[in-house]
Formats: sequence, structure tokens, C-alpha cells
Amino acid sequence: MSQATVQTLPFTLRGGAGTLAAWESTPPHGVEMRGTVLLVPGFTGSKEDFEAMVPILSAAGFRCVAYDQRGQWQSDGPDEVSGYTMVDFADDLNLVVDQISDDIPIHLVGHSFGGYVARAALVAQPNRFRSLTLLASGPSSISDVNFTPPQLVAQLIESGGQQALWEQMNRSLAPLVPPAKLEFLHNRIFATKKANMIGIMRVMEGPTDYTPALRATALPILIAYGNSGDLWPPSVHERYAEELNARTAVYDGVGHLPNEERPARVCADLVAFWTAVDAR
Repeated sequence: MSQATVQTLPFTLRGGAGTLAAWESTPPHGVEMRGTVLLVPGFTGSKEDFEAMVPILSAAGFRCVAYDQRGQWQSDGPDEVSGYTMVDFADDLNLVVDQISDDIPIHLVGHSFGGYVARAALVAQPNRFRSLTLLASGPSSISDVNFTPPQLVAQLIESGGQQALWEQMNRSLAPLVPPAKLEFLHNRIFATKKANMIGIMRVMEGPTDYTPALRATALPILIAYGNSGDLWPPSVHERYAEELNARTAVYDGVGHLPNEERPARVCADLVAFWTAVDAR
């Protein structure tokens, strides 16, 4: 099925702190609807992180919804850091589910910090979900992770705002990213609320271990990750998959953004996973 027949349309959702900017795409005419997928972006991210995946998944028969979390990019959010707790993010996600699905469970995909939010939302209301995919989203942000400690990142943003974070990011991105994409990333950072970024870092300083609760749901889980330069080493993802009795999908030569570096492969793995889930 040609992806050219798939339309991705902007729309708005209701969040706990205002309007959430979102995208929606549905299967083209003649393609059977196989379910609804909700895609959740991570720290400094947005719905655009799934731009290459959405048309592929919809062409395969899945209605896709992706949204900017509170305070990200084009979504409303409070100016106070206190408005960005894990409960706030997870409540927003479950409120989104209420708006895009009646009683039919959906497939949930969370990238990086979006995976943390997805875990919390799923544990709170497991009956609303058909499966969970953690995309480049490891078990902890404070141990076994190749990332500056969240507390230090929060301090950087508190003192220097978006400009300080952008200077850090730009040094690594500029040689690798086309100018148009770099301009978008720049604009997104400065449109994302400072309180959002500090709040996320504070949440990540000590995230709750959802492993026992996730296992108790007995929902199918896929852990998908790159094996070259992700924030978590492959061994950490592998161990986490064993703890969750989860399937794995591994992308050779890929870092923290398999959704952008290998979108077709990620989508093929997702469709295969969801097909297996539906066949259970």
C-alpha cells in the first residue's frame, strides 16, 4: 500500500493543563482497520519524532495518534515545575486514551521518557491497553545509563534556560543534521517550556520501578532498541526484557532514535508484534 494515500492531520486533544497538539492518521480507503496506536515522545521531543513511522503504520491498517506532551512544542502546559510530575504526564496520557478510544484497548508506544510515562499510565489503567512497546527506553535514568545525571541537566536548564540546553545539543547535532531539521529542533527547544524540561529531569532523578506491576498486568511487551550509542547499553535492555518477559527488537548501528534512523524496520517489527498479539 502506497504511503502517499495516507494523510496525517493535525488536531487537538484535551489535557489536564490545557490543549495538547496532536496528529492523527487512519488507514487509506480499502485497508482494513486493525487497531489504534498511541505514540508518546520523550524529553525535548514531540509528535514529529514519529513523522516517518505514522504513514507506514497507517498503510498497514493502524490508526495512529501522536501528541506533544504538556509543555512540549505546540502543547499547553503550566509555567510551574510543580505541574510536571509523573502523575501529571500519566494522567494526560490516560485522558488522551479516553478521547481516542471507547472501550477497545489500544497499542501503546513510548520513546525514551515517553516510555516512562507509558509505563505509569498503563499500570494505572491496564485494561485500556492491548500492548506496550518501549522504544529506546531503559529501566532507569540514574543507573546503567550513558547520560548526564538528570539533576545536573536540571541545574543547567535552571541557570541557563533553553539556550544552555540548546548549546549543548547543537554541538553534537550540527555536524549530523540537515539545516532544515536543525532549525526545527532549535525552534522546538525554545517553544518547549523551561518548566517542562526541569520537571522531566526531576521525575527522572528517581523513577518508580514499574517492573512488578507491569509483569502483573500480563500484557504483551516489546523492548526495541539500537545497539550502537543508545543511552542504555544492549545488555541493560536485554536484562530488562528478561525481567518483563518481553520480546525484543534490536537495530544494528542505531543509537537513541530508531524511530528516525530505521522507521521502516521499526514499523515492520511493530506490525509483526501486534499481529502476534492479536493472534493470541
